Amino acid sequence: MSTMTPLERTVAALTFKKPDRVPVILYFQSGVQHDVQELDYTWEEVLNHPRKLFQVVELQHTKYGADNFFLPVDFRVEGEALGSKLDYMLKCGGGMRMGVVSDWAVKTPSDVKKICIPDPTKAGRMPVILDVIRKLKKKYPDVPIAGFVNGPPDTVADVLEGRYKRLYVEMAKKSSFIHDLLELCTQTSIAFAKAMIEAGAGAIATVEGGMVDEAVSPDQYAEFVVPYHRKIRDAIGALGVPYIYHQCENATPFMDLIVDGIQPALVAFHDSVDLKWAKEKYGKKIAIAGNVSVSKSDAVLMFGTPEEVMAAAKKCIEIGMPGSGYWLSAGCEIHHGVPPENIKALVKAAALYGVYK
Repeated sequence: MSTMTPLERTVAALTFKKPDRVPVILYFQSGVQHDVQELDYTWEEVLNHPRKLFQVVELQHTKYGADNFFLPVDFRVEGEALGSKLDYMLKCGGGMRMGVVSDWAVKTPSDVKKICIPDPTKAGRMPVILDVIRKLKKKYPDVPIAGFVNGPPDTVADVLEGRYKRLYVEMAKKSSFIHDLLELCTQTSIAFAKAMIEAGAGAIATVEGGMVDEAVSPDQYAEFVVPYHRKIRDAIGALGVPYIYHQCENATPFMDLIVDGIQPALVAFHDSVDLKWAKEKYGKKIAIAGNVSVSKSDAVLMFGTPEEVMAAAKKCIEIGMPGSGYWLSAGCEIHHGVPPENIKALVKAAALYGVYK
């Protein structure tokens, strides 16, 4: 089989056709800190400057060999565009702190009515992201770009004073304004996603980071998560663009709701989900991605040697590869604790063990 471009390889696997090899698709987020430091930038510089952000994101493919570009590389874009304020005060040194919310746009239920859906071409750092996507698309037309939007509940946590703790309480109280805020955040994500697609993104990726099995029940997930993600999925699906869904922690209790309710093109999940179980149960309905351990105390991508990373990746490839519909990936974002040599080992494993005959 002839060598495919990253775009051809990724699309083939996503659509259950046979690629030349298993694609390596990564959520690069705080892991870009290695390159931020090498370039002698602060997070504030990178996240607010199109040229500097382009320099960092470009390395996802050119330095590490991933089959995709992924941006934004932080979680605060929508919350900031909706009116929350970020703080880059140094916590350790060298400017190594991503923006964190220091002042929330919504303090009382009545504040929700004061907020409008932001214009992605003007609001906050959204124009920076769009500019970088356009530049990536022009320079690397054969590398797929995944535009990232926060899950609506995660954006709520960046907008609502009290973050997840308050969100969980308001959910339990069935506070009506929470649904109003979720809808506002959903429409913000849709507007941002459409703008990223217009700029050149070939897929929209999302994550649910706070609506995890230890915090919410399947019934709550069905009420406060599924309908809002489905709206994003339907809006971008109407444009012919796939919706890529990641669930943090143990997605097992929510998989039926995700697969049948949200109906994304692909689901990515932590290593706490049994990959063999997921492949056997869902592998003919949706594509799957995962799930080399990256976020637990014994995570091989953080603490293993490159050889151990390759061995763990080989096991995942052996399970996910048959029949296509599989991307090799980490179990969550590539974060600042992952050594660069282990990222490269993950990519190397796909080249050695993931070749389709």
